[in-house]
Amino acid sequence: MLEDFFLGNKAVWKVGNPDPVLVREISEKLNLPAVLAKVLVKRGFTDIDDIIGFLKPSVKDMHDPMLLPDMEKAVDRILDAKEHNERIVVYGDYDVDGITATSILYLFLKSIGLTVSYYIPDRVDEGYGISGAAVEFLCENSFDLMITVDCGISATDRIEQIKEGLVLKGRKMDVIITDHHQPDSNCLPDVLALINPHLPYSEYPFSKLCGAGVAFKLVHALCKRLNLGDEYFKYIDLACLGTVADIVELTGENRVIVQAGLRKIQKCPNPGIQALLEAAEIKNGNVDAWRLAFIIAPRVNAAGRMGDATRAVTLFTSSDPSRSEELARQLHNDNSKRQKIQTEIFRKALEIIDGDLNFRNRKVIVVSGDEWHQGVIGIVASMLVEHYYKPCFVMSVSGDEAVCSARSIDGFNIYDGMEYCRDLLVRYGGHEKAGGLTIKKSNIDRFSERINEYAERILKSADMQPKLEIDADVQIEEININSAGALTAMAPFGEGNPKPLFRMKDVNVLDRKRIGSDKSHLRLILGTERNPVQAVAFRMGYMERLLEKNSKIDVIFEMGLNEYNGRKNAELVVKYIRMPEESIIKNRILLEAAEKVEYLDNNIDWIYNRINNQQVSCSDMVISRQELGILYRYFQKTGSCTFTRSQLFELAHAIAQNRLRMNYFKVLSGIRILNELEVIRCSFRDNGCFSVDVTEPDGKRSLNNSKLYSFLQGLQQAAES
Repeated sequence: MLEDFFLGNKAVWKVGNPDPVLVREISEKLNLPAVLAKVLVKRGFTDIDDIIGFLKPSVKDMHDPMLLPDMEKAVDRILDAKEHNERIVVYGDYDVDGITATSILYLFLKSIGLTVSYYIPDRVDEGYGISGAAVEFLCENSFDLMITVDCGISATDRIEQIKEGLVLKGRKMDVIITDHHQPDSNCLPDVLALINPHLPYSEYPFSKLCGAGVAFKLVHALCKRLNLGDEYFKYIDLACLGTVADIVELTGENRVIVQAGLRKIQKCPNPGIQALLEAAEIKNGNVDAWRLAFIIAPRVNAAGRMGDATRAVTLFTSSDPSRSEELARQLHNDNSKRQKIQTEIFRKALEIIDGDLNFRNRKVIVVSGDEWHQGVIGIVASMLVEHYYKPCFVMSVSGDEAVCSARSIDGFNIYDGMEYCRDLLVRYGGHEKAGGLTIKKSNIDRFSERINEYAERILKSADMQPKLEIDADVQIEEININSAGALTAMAPFGEGNPKPLFRMKDVNVLDRKRIGSDKSHLRLILGTERNPVQAVAFRMGYMERLLEKNSKIDVIFEMGLNEYNGRKNAELVVKYIRMPEESIIKNRILLEAAEKVEYLDNNIDWIYNRINNQQVSCSDMVISRQELGILYRYFQKTGSCTFTRSQLFELAHAIAQNRLRMNYFKVLSGIRILNELEVIRCSFRDNGCFSVDVTEPDGKRSLNNSKLYSFLQGLQQAAES
């Protein structure tokens, strides 16, 4: 983050520029603050009716479930099973989406008098989808109808195996598949009914439902046929949890499901959800999509990651409050264990990666460890992608095989990458951003070479830098209670509808203070004396020393409301802090110039052209005797020290506060001049750092004995002539 402050190199800021005429028109017609209108226009809303529908979603906007493919067939078959007292099994998945989908269907079918059970595959032993063990289980038990949720659309071979196994037993079982994953239209399972909004012949108006959403629509259809009114709404809180946990877009019907589901959770949630809220010490009134996705969902996922996922289904389907409380406590404790295990594996992975240049210099990270917990390596892969912004494969080695979870960045398709290496793999599967594979231990190094060979062809340098989508620039005058309050109408926030992000340029720092028990956070007052705005920057306490009072910065932030002592105020949650854009551009030039001064005669034209084009001034490039003296005395005072590039920027920034025009180029050229004069000894290290040691010179040194100092003096004379 320090280097990003000076160079702006952590992420590319892509700032929206919504049409001001359209912004004004929407603001006036709907009486909305300009800040909200800017976000709506940036996100593609131009029609007034569409905006009203988005800001005020209604259950009336939910689509007819009978529009989903094969829904009529599925409803007919389920009601036939009810009439003939047949046995039904719901086949689910071990993640939150699969667990909530299973719970929705199980609870409803049981409530209308059906004989129903469920099967959740083991995450480690069976994996996703219909497993071999499940085929055996289904053939050994006398079920008349199987309904899959959140899986099955790609289980063509397994469905055939089930049919063959049942023929040998002299029995038959119908299958209804409900799923939301992308189908292969050339290889669909041969079953009674396929309910999936992504099927090419689907007429359903919204394709972004999750598995729990599709199961919810099946219950909706059954209620419609049975004239049960809005009985299906009993399960909307579970559908809401599955939707936010599965990171599907919170637009269209998903927005209706989540908003209505949150209202139910705040008032009368499923007993299992209530028990989880109490275990996590969350008040019902404070529940939002973020808390569900990042506090409650991990506890549900912990059931499958750390043990038996059926515990989570039992939690959501139990009518015994004490049993629900016990299971919620178990999952809460399992989640704590999961966090400790994943933190330890993440630490080990960082040590491996940072300790080997071969890892850091490659576009794709492949890292492995013995017996790393398979239930958390996917999370660790995501953490590594966030840390390095590179595609990452994390492998758990056991015996002569390794199981791997992979996560990716924009521009690199994980599945295509695995396809390129398929001859090295035992099995693999996934999609663009995530996947998994099994590989022989002896092939791991070859896989690392091959996947990086593929990445060199696919990934360009621009792909290796994250992009931050920012909705709009705002002025300090636009930040107020009215604007902050209006933005809450865009909730629930999540995938496809993130919290609005704004930029303020050249904003004044009125005050700053480190806060928190460990002083790791930063409280800021930005703006003007007439219009001050409170801001908080979490985990940025270390930046206090860089932000002088009345200095100017560029900030990226979310806008919200803060209530203190009964009084509400607009408050900014700062995500990024940088020097103003003009200073960033200058620092980048100075950094490049510093890298070129090793080749003095060859690069005088490059440096001179930057001065001549007024991108930098001569005083930015030429270090004075006074500045050299300050730098030397600093090293005398500190003794031996080691610097990273960002620390050199920080040193220059600190010296510049004393009314001197110090910068990165001058500090680095000053170090090299002092090194030439042998009053310090500078050595560069493989990890990008360099160390400085002060020496004891025998006698005085003339600056004219330094080639670099003479070169810079010549540059100054050329610029002035």
